[in-house]
Amino acid sequence: MTYCLAIKINDGLVFASDSRTNAGLDNISTYSKMFTFNVGDRAFVILTSGNLSTSQAVYHRIEKDLESKNTARSLNTCADIEEVATYIGELNVEYQSKAQEHLNQGSALLGSYFIVGGQIKGQDPNLLLVYPEGNFIYMSDDQPYLQIGEIKYGKPILDRMIYQNISLGDAARVALLSLDSTMRSDLTVGPPIDLVVFKKNEINLDFQEQLKLDSPFFKELSDIWAEQIDKGVRKLPKFHWEKSD
Repeated sequence: MTYCLAIKINDGLVFASDSRTNAGLDNISTYSKMFTFNVGDRAFVILTSGNLSTSQAVYHRIEKDLESKNTARSLNTCADIEEVATYIGELNVEYQSKAQEHLNQGSALLGSYFIVGGQIKGQDPNLLLVYPEGNFIYMSDDQPYLQIGEIKYGKPILDRMIYQNISLGDAARVALLSLDSTMRSDLTVGPPIDLVVFKKNEINLDFQEQLKLDSPFFKELSDIWAEQIDKGVRKLPKFHWEKSD
């Protein structure tokens, strides 16, 4: 399983994803679900969940198209982020179809979801969700974030804390806490965590980190959050049948 999320606020974008692809009792493997691209007038981050083979094939094709001098379309040639999403969607359908021909499985088992986000100079930053069928939707104005994969454990804190005027730093911390909550409840989601913070109109991806459970920053963040939850619960109103302290 996978958990990836992307947040869009007034100051920019935040992307975070886990790296666990298998969590058997004696076999834990990892693979980054994040693809980053930053050249010239554009910066993009792509997150994926679903069939790993399809996701890997799409990412490898993106890299191949970028290296080729003869390709008609690549991340370099897309006119806007909507065209990027269309491009990813077409590759997604193409590689699902190829896998289906060889494996004789239903397309639902071979599908992948992608979150596409970033900015081209002179345009607004944005986030889109690409479905296995190749179509896509924009992030809702009422919910300034997108999630794919194992979304339920990390959603409550996003609903409570993410709003348009939150600072970029706070949004990044909330994103990490959303991953932390998910990893505590689902062993199929695990470190290392890939994190990218994108400042609006700066057109660069300089703020990138990969965090493990024992990374000093992430460990301190997780420990302080757990302590504050404990303190908060102890301050909640008492029931009438409880003895007063």
